[in-house]
Amino acid sequence: MGFQNFVRIWTDDRFWLAVKNTVIFAIVSIPLVIIVAMIIALILNQKVYGKLWLLIAFVSPTFFGSVGILATWKWIYASYPTGLLNYYLTKFGILREAISWFETPARAWLCIIITTVWWIVGFSVLLYLGALQRIPPEQYEAAKIDGAGPWKIFWNVTLPWMRNLLFFDVVRQVLLAFGLFDQVYFFTGGGPAGSTRTMVYYLYLIGFTRQELGQAAAISWYIFAIVLIFALIQLFMLTKTIRSAEE
Repeated sequence: MGFQNFVRIWTDDRFWLAVKNTVIFAIVSIPLVIIVAMIIALILNQKVYGKLWLLIAFVSPTFFGSVGILATWKWIYASYPTGLLNYYLTKFGILREAISWFETPARAWLCIIITTVWWIVGFSVLLYLGALQRIPPEQYEAAKIDGAGPWKIFWNVTLPWMRNLLFFDVVRQVLLAFGLFDQVYFFTGGGPAGSTRTMVYYLYLIGFTRQELGQAAAISWYIFAIVLIFALIQLFMLTKTIRSAEE
């Protein structure tokens, strides 16, 4: 009976659509979070006026609960004219009339990705900023004496020193991306037409809505295997990139 649940899920087109949606979200969101966090951390590592307040502004959303965060963003994305985004876009003439931000798959995913990056980027900023401050200043001075520009200094000095931390953060981002649930539950309910349905949300539908606990258990094992494979691929690619920079 247990094996039949694995076969049933394996042949379920809706499950593979959820896998596809989740993988695409991970491929887009993980590099985006890392790049945005790195840029912010590099800026905050300089002598910037109000650095502490900027750091608090970027980091604090990470520690807020999902209900408050997503309720606020749902009001921002509200489809009626007084929704914050629609109001200002129509006021400045960018939109002629209010639109539904979750009506099409592209717009729905754009809203989910923007919200996710804003929500979780702060923790990565905190990690990267701590790592940047541990790099010996002599390394940068030696690179400048050798005539290295900002890009070469980042590629040959900063990035290798942050290698271990990046390994950790990539794995953390993979787990977060493949655990995407709250944003989908609050914003779209998996729509339109299942285009934003993720693996964890599909697990919720099968296990808690339909009470098919055997199939839900099978989905959880598939999620574990996919996350493990994806994490190993990400780590291999990152390791290869950093090693090539060190050579």
